Amino acid sequence: MRFSRGAVPAVVLPVIAVCWLMCASAAAAPSGINDWSCQPSDSHPRPVVLVHGNGAGMSATWETLTETLTGQGYCVFALDYGKHRPGSSENLLDVAGGTDIETSSRVLSVFVDRVRTATGAEQVDIVGHSMGALTARQYLRFDGGTDVSDPSNNAVHTLVTVGGTNQGTTFGNNKVLRDDAAAMGLPANEAIAAVVGPAYAQQMAGSPFLQQLNAGGDTLPGIDYLAIATRGDEIITPADSAFLTPGPAVRNVWVQDGCPHLSVDHMALTTSPRALWLILTGLDPDHSTLHPAPCP
Repeated sequence: MRFSRGAVPAVVLPVIAVCWLMCASAAAAPSGINDWSCQPSDSHPRPVVLVHGNGAGMSATWETLTETLTGQGYCVFALDYGKHRPGSSENLLDVAGGTDIETSSRVLSVFVDRVRTATGAEQVDIVGHSMGALTARQYLRFDGGTDVSDPSNNAVHTLVTVGGTNQGTTFGNNKVLRDDAAAMGLPANEAIAAVVGPAYAQQMAGSPFLQQLNAGGDTLPGIDYLAIATRGDEIITPADSAFLTPGPAVRNVWVQDGCPHLSVDHMALTTSPRALWLILTGLDPDHSTLHPAPCP
């Protein structure tokens, strides 16, 4: 589907507005990231792979967390993915993570294999922000991240989701606008895919993608899960949609737990001192005994 300048359907205008909130121009990779000579230490034996979401790429998302993790002695890796592909009629705004999530999952699979080969690590830990949670979970379920027959062979030990679109989001009122347009016979999903890529609609609550991903449960054996959410999330709506189904290997936490006055929006989940502390406790439970929880 092609759209000329000035002819963008009204249904995608709120989507573009969200992109202005989240999208950032390309920048150099954060210092210390993707050091392919890094060898994991005995205290942190698993490399950490950072998976950005939809609208903000690696550099815009992970600079603060990378500095924190490398300062703690972790080997840290991240990838940019999901941008506009030459010749494609989708994601014409070249939004980070805009590509179909199933395709992005396969890109992540190749990247994790490269990290494991370079570092010699049997397993990695993953931190996924926003849609990055779905990219990671798609990889775990369908693209080699786990071994259902023998979870001890899983490629991933821990998944930390940070403002993840785990149960889908209404994007404020945007899902209603999309549904109304579709009910009138307008090609709403096609228009969204053309402008910002199919991943945006795939994250909407009740999408076919999410139904398939969450069928039979949203977690897998042998994986430790931490899902972090903020009550101030303006992208994941309702905000508790960032949580996973409770279970013995699942911990769902609000960044405001123990610090109720804290004001943290969707992107600040990657920079807030308390959110960073929670991420570190997800990767290393001993972190909480050595470092008190900040409440700025």
